[in-house]
Amino acid sequence: MTHVEQLTVIFLGPQGSGKGTQVQLLKEYLNEKDPGSVLYFTAGTNLRSFAVGEGYTQERIRPLIAGGKLIPTFITTSLFSARLIGGMHGEEHIILDGFPRTVDQTPDLHSAMQFYDRKNIAVLHIGLSDDVARQRLAGRGREDDTKEGIEERLRWSHEEAAAVNEWFKAHPDYRYIEINGDQTIQQVHTDVLKALNLGRA
Repeated sequence: MTHVEQLTVIFLGPQGSGKGTQVQLLKEYLNEKDPGSVLYFTAGTNLRSFAVGEGYTQERIRPLIAGGKLIPTFITTSLFSARLIGGMHGEEHIILDGFPRTVDQTPDLHSAMQFYDRKNIAVLHIGLSDDVARQRLAGRGREDDTKEGIEERLRWSHEEAAAVNEWFKAHPDYRYIEINGDQTIQQVHTDVLKALNLGRA
């Protein structure tokens, strides 16, 4: 097996863009080269898993998730920090899905990248048209994929997420790459590998 240079990959893009699928495909690709080498954090999945637990905080964020609202920064950042603190050993590839979600979260991300001395950082933004996003989200059948929830997340995507994208574009420590999310899953995966200089699947 061929060793892959240590990577840090941040996936951004609107809900429905297929980030989760692309994270899984990239994890599988990297694990074939370096078994057990990937540490990943998926903001949405971690938040939903946290919300099903018992506790006052969980009770308060459940309606926010159901309504497609942004979760307060301190909660998302605490889950991100806990994942790195508990999972880092020093040789991993890191894959982040949907974090940071707001510009307010970028200092915590950046301080973590500096602390762990991560140098090869790629930010992959999977772009998606609103019409395709609506179709994909409506077809998932998740409880928070109501018409109102979908529109709220699209609105947030155009506001907060756009500011995050601009932050990464302007920062010299991050390599920002646009990928067309309207393509098939395999086409997007091929573009992801090319962007990371990993060749084809």
